[in-house]
Amino acid sequence: MFSTDQTSLNPLLSLTDEELAERCRKEDESAFQELMHRYIRQIFNFSRQYTKTSEDAEDIAQDTFFKVWKYIGRYTKGRSFRPWLYTIARNTALDHVKKKKPTVFSDLDDTANDLLFADTLEDPEPLPAEVFENNAMVEKLSKIMTSIHPDHKTVLMLHYKENMTFDEIAEIVGKPMNTVKSWHRRTLGKLRDMLAHHNG
Repeated sequence: MFSTDQTSLNPLLSLTDEELAERCRKEDESAFQELMHRYIRQIFNFSRQYTKTSEDAEDIAQDTFFKVWKYIGRYTKGRSFRPWLYTIARNTALDHVKKKKPTVFSDLDDTANDLLFADTLEDPEPLPAEVFENNAMVEKLSKIMTSIHPDHKTVLMLHYKENMTFDEIAEIVGKPMNTVKSWHRRTLGKLRDMLAHHNG
């Protein structure tokens, strides 16, 4: 939490994302700057799931916030801001990827309606949060997950690193929650296999 001294210097620190977004709707640039300050690093990390270079991720992050300011009028009062922001980021990342040369992913096929019986069962044991907080492990994961579809990697990142619910992630990727849980289950299984093979 912010100290009293910090909030007295910058009262925007005490506002929620949704309150800041409402101020942005009224063209409050200082509120927009505060939102950008809160989320630019997260959106950059999110964008890296879709691109191989930091430069591209920076472009996606900057373009995302440009669109946030441009389309803030479409933000509905009372709606959770974070999923709305990440939805814009994902769409921006996909547009960016399309402009680049085609990328081949082993899991590019849409599995939206391909739910196996196993996917309806209880989710496997989750990954410990430390995995995503350990820089060395994150780098290792990045290298061994290059063949996995960005959306599937994104489900793991948002769920474990950003503590988002499957409902929120489903809103971001524009898929039913069962599909998101299916992606989560399959990707977690593949990731465990990859880590075991990589460490073997």
